[in-house]
Amino acid sequence: MFQINWKLKALLYKIFAFFRFEKKVYLIQKYITKRSKIVIRQINKLWLHHTDSIERNNVKNILEVGAGKSLEQNIYISYKFDNSISQTAIDIYKMIDLDLVNQASEQIANTLKLPNKGKVKNMQDLENFYKIKYMAPFDLKRLNSKFDMCISTTALEHFKLTDLTMYLSDLKNVIEADGLVSSIVDYSDHYSHTDSRISSLNYLSYSKKEWERYNNPYLFQNRLRHQDYKNLFESNGYKIIKTFLGDSLQPPRVISDDFDINNKDTYIGWAYFLMSKNVR
Repeated sequence: MFQINWKLKALLYKIFAFFRFEKKVYLIQKYITKRSKIVIRQINKLWLHHTDSIERNNVKNILEVGAGKSLEQNIYISYKFDNSISQTAIDIYKMIDLDLVNQASEQIANTLKLPNKGKVKNMQDLENFYKIKYMAPFDLKRLNSKFDMCISTTALEHFKLTDLTMYLSDLKNVIEADGLVSSIVDYSDHYSHTDSRISSLNYLSYSKKEWERYNNPYLFQNRLRHQDYKNLFESNGYKIIKTFLGDSLQPPRVISDDFDINNKDTYIGWAYFLMSKNVR
């Protein structure tokens, strides 16, 4: 996997953000670092949490927030449920890459040993072949449909706290009264994904002010811990039905006073939440 010093990467992202090089960043990821390359040899275990909840709750209509470039999770759901689930996928930026969508479809079909549903050449093909409607740039306030479930995978950790609070408020308006929220949050420092020399929780070493030097629009990380998300969800009117916790990660040698070092939840690597609106 492509490796780069995390501080250099943070600096480059800040420069790219200043000059609004969004497209250039994506081209670098696709053709140079290969970070966008699709390699699916087995089904991602994280997706199974969503599909299990979809199956158990007879969900027929889902919204995904933060679908990404390849829509691979949505493509998997299309194959898994044979297009019996209507999917709407939204992003705040238009990120979809049809080459990656087709690569994901081919590899998922091969993994599941199912016939390929068809090559996507445009957004209409995506709806026709996979029952997925992709909308970007788009936000929740503009939706006028109701959904049985909203899913997100490793997306919420990239929201600023104020935006995350607004998102949770807006989400209540687009899920049904008995609707569900199925979310997976990655608590690791995402810079560690391309710099193996640092701890998976490296960013806990820095105070809020120090971390501002490295945080940027291309890889914004709110650094909220598991206990923070639990409190945030509940205080914003959601009932947590189920959680599944990933393994705890090795903490860095030094941890900022901004974090609760005595709470074991501070070190959890990722978590799955299934929630409903707390109707009172």
